Amino acid sequence: MTGSSRTGSLAAFPDIVWLTFRQQLGRRRTVLLVLLAALPPLLALIYRAFGQVDVRSFTDNVFDLVSLTIVLPLATVLFGSGAFGAENDEGTIVYLLAKPISRWVIVSAKAFSAVSLSLVLTVASVLVAGVIELLPAGADGASATEAYVAAMVVGSLCYSILFLALSLFTRRALVIGIGYSLVWEGALSSLLPGIANLSVRQYALGAADGFFQLHEQAARLSPTTALTLSAILIVVAFGLATWRLMRFEMSGSTD
Repeated sequence: MTGSSRTGSLAAFPDIVWLTFRQQLGRRRTVLLVLLAALPPLLALIYRAFGQVDVRSFTDNVFDLVSLTIVLPLATVLFGSGAFGAENDEGTIVYLLAKPISRWVIVSAKAFSAVSLSLVLTVASVLVAGVIELLPAGADGASATEAYVAAMVVGSLCYSILFLALSLFTRRALVIGIGYSLVWEGALSSLLPGIANLSVRQYALGAADGFFQLHEQAARLSPTTALTLSAILIVVAFGLATWRLMRFEMSGSTD
């Protein structure tokens, strides 16, 4: 590819990002996600109303059970699988691929959009809830808030790019993503601790554990291992998405 064509390809990055933002934010389910993300701050207000400042209880019952188990997976699977959703559903992906834009640039722009939206929603939710309930608890409260912000960052990156790549291989990415979160990371992870190396939830918990000691056996991976596996997952998923897009049938059909 020549220098001028590379420049033209990269110049399309902000346009693709902006288009994807408009597609994602124009969906009704985004409003529902915003309402869901408002649940942790609402629970924080309830905790404060009753004068409860218990860092361990709040992190276990709100950040772990609500933010990490419900808000994060749902937000990322919807934004990740929906990054190419409009093009796949309407068949307009052929017009995007017909343009002289490098496939990795397209994937990068779509991934940037999905990750950005996921981060804004999940990090803001945890941060606001932490400020309301945990900061008055002092250093432990601040550390717990930082821990789950880190978990949201790692989880958003991994989940979003994973589900984005999956959406290029199948139209059932949304269903598979929800099934993965509920069955693999929910039911099976508690029964089979050995699958931690293949669990994004455990990557997020491992990252969080570097800031605040979580309750016993919550994080089964060390922060270093969790971050290393996260990086590998992101690189592999991005590579697969780019590879798939390079070999995409111009009919626009997927499996």
